[in-house]
This record gives sequence, structure tokens and C-alpha cells, in this order.
Amino acid sequence: MEQVSSFKLLGIIINNALKWDDHITVVTSKAAKRLWFLKKTKCSGVSQADLVYYYQAVIRPVVEYACPVWHTSITGQQSKKLDWLLKVTGNGTIE
Repeated sequence: MEQVSSFKLLGIIINNALKWDDHITVVTSKAAKRLWFLKKTKCSGVSQADLVYYYQAVIRPVVEYACPVWHTSITGQQSKKLDWLLKVTGNGTIE
């Protein structure tokens, strides 16, 4: 049997130390790319409602996927990395 340092199972990356560093890195990278596209789309004059819809349908699910599994055991720094991706103001505008 081969020993690996990390393994992807059902979209969750688990490493041999049972830490979530690899998973958080992949998730933030993927979400940041989509957030970049959202910001470029905003500059092209897309309506605020469509931007919020894109955010809720495309970015937020990437960050929140299987969070009941990993959320309780991430560090404060990892939590901050995720928080900036999920920042939407109460009136529905994207910052």
C-alpha cells in the first residue's frame, strides 16, 4: 500500500497530519479565481442583482462545501482566509 501526504476524497483534501492546510489553500485559490472574474464582470456593467446571484451560486458553494466536516477544526488564520472570500454586506452589495 502506498503512503501519501495528502488525499482528495469527495472533494475534501485530507493530509497525513489530519490538518486542513491543503484543503483551505485549494479552496481559497479556487474561490479567489472566481472572485477575480466577479470583479471583472462588475466593471463591465452587470447589474448588482446578477453579481450577487453569481456570488451565491458560484463562489460561496466552493468555500462552504462540506464545511460541517472541517470547519470546527480549522485555525483562526485559516478562518480569516475564508472570511474575506465570503464578505458581502447586509444590503446585498459586494465589497
